[in-house]
Amino acid sequence: MADSAELDILTKALNDYCARHHIADKDGRERIAIRIMILFGRGISDLVQLSVELERGSV
Repeated sequence: MADSAELDILTKALNDYCARHHIADKDGRERIAIRIMILFGRGISDLVQLSVELERGSV
């Protein structure tokens, strides 16, 4: 379960990644959000580390 500060980080990670990769459609954003939640579930809650793992294609 994420607290409000963690939700802010997760939202920023989603918005930043989607902006960098020009992902604007609902389905694309949803796929990235799921990846972020999987990473969060694995204990990654740092914005920088989330970005690194997303770019790496982790999940």
